[in-house]
Amino acid sequence: MERKEKKTEKFTVMIIPDAHADVKSFNCPRWLLYVIAGSLVISLTVFSYLAFTYGAYKITKAENDRLKEINNIQAVELAELEKDTRQALKKLEDISQMDTKIREMVGLQEKADNSVVSRSQGGVGLSSRNISILSGTSSFELPREESIIMWQATGEEDNSITAIRNRLEEINYLLDKQEVALEELESDVIKRLDYLEAIPNEWPVKGKLTSRFGWRKNPFNSRTMEYHEGLDIAAPYGTAVKAAGEGKVTFTGWKPVYGYTVVIDHGYGYISQYAHNSKISVKKGQVVTTGQVIARVGSTGRSTGPHVDFRISYKGKWIDPLTVLK
Repeated sequence: MERKEKKTEKFTVMIIPDAHADVKSFNCPRWLLYVIAGSLVISLTVFSYLAFTYGAYKITKAENDRLKEINNIQAVELAELEKDTRQALKKLEDISQMDTKIREMVGLQEKADNSVVSRSQGGVGLSSRNISILSGTSSFELPREESIIMWQATGEEDNSITAIRNRLEEINYLLDKQEVALEELESDVIKRLDYLEAIPNEWPVKGKLTSRFGWRKNPFNSRTMEYHEGLDIAAPYGTAVKAAGEGKVTFTGWKPVYGYTVVIDHGYGYISQYAHNSKISVKKGQVVTTGQVIARVGSTGRSTGPHVDFRISYKGKWIDPLTVLK
């Protein structure tokens, strides 16, 4: 039997350099061409994939770097906001303490809310004094603590760092205004309290009112009238005579008509005089407080019995003490 020779498919590749050179040729099996072509396709595919992946990586890395930078910036801004918030809360606490201090000064109970003492309460008075302490036209409302930390924006909610910072700056501005206003109010209250403490409106002695301010029958001659420029308050001999208000003693000693006398300058135009005492307990130049014992009831000078002749002068003119006394 005749054996058939196996036929192998080949490609012949001829290389012709130029017209004078020898032609070179070589045979290449078909399968080798398939391998080369496949390798080229695979290589191209892998290269394309790697190029795409690398490009995506570069884009992702750039985006991550950008986000990282933004996060770092926001971290710094948030730290600053946290610091500003702590400062605002501290300022709010200081204002609240100042509010409490002022309320205690004027004898007001602390309110359930956190409103600052209103300066428009015209008639707010001390618990023991029926007289106005505060006056003015402005009232202040403290922002609540939780409003510094969280709030609802009007309209569409905006919780961006910029919006939070703007709101915080607004709150700080309001707190600064309220702090200044409270400081002014505290100063006004202190002055007002000093004034009220100085007014000689406390009774100098507990006793019976025997003679009022104005025209009266002359106690030494009932057929004539005389103008009495004070109050006569009868009390047992030796009873303590007390300063009607805070002030400085400007006179202690004997006066022909009034006997042993004490005069106190209270400032603000007020002067009080205590006459007919049996004993004087203070010295000239001494500063006395309201209710301090300054003398003892007596009947010295032109007197019909133990009593205190109590007088008040306002801006150089004697006035009815009953218009000042409580």
